[in-house]
Amino acid sequence: MQGMRQDDSASRYKSLFAVQDNHTLKLASTTSVKRDSTIYKTCWLSEHDETKSLVARYRTWTNRSLKPPYRQQTGWERYSLTGELLDREIRYSKRADMTYLH
Repeated sequence: MQGMRQDDSASRYKSLFAVQDNHTLKLASTTSVKRDSTIYKTCWLSEHDETKSLVARYRTWTNRSLKPPYRQQTGWERYSLTGELLDREIRYSKRADMTYLH
């Protein structure tokens, strides 16, 4: 998400988060850190209603290994205005073939 325009990122996530059509989603911040052969990218987004009031915050992340087996974790979380975790989804990469399973 580093180098990504705010509009691209917000529209990409609006459908994933099921944000109402009359609400807006804005990119608040992004960070990218390389540590222990892994790149950790995090984005924070804010959802505003039609009156421009803040209604929720979202955190998205991608953790990508730079060494074999090059695993990747992606996820997102939705938070209420009080900081309560409301929803979470996490996905892990897997190889296309199943030869590694026994």
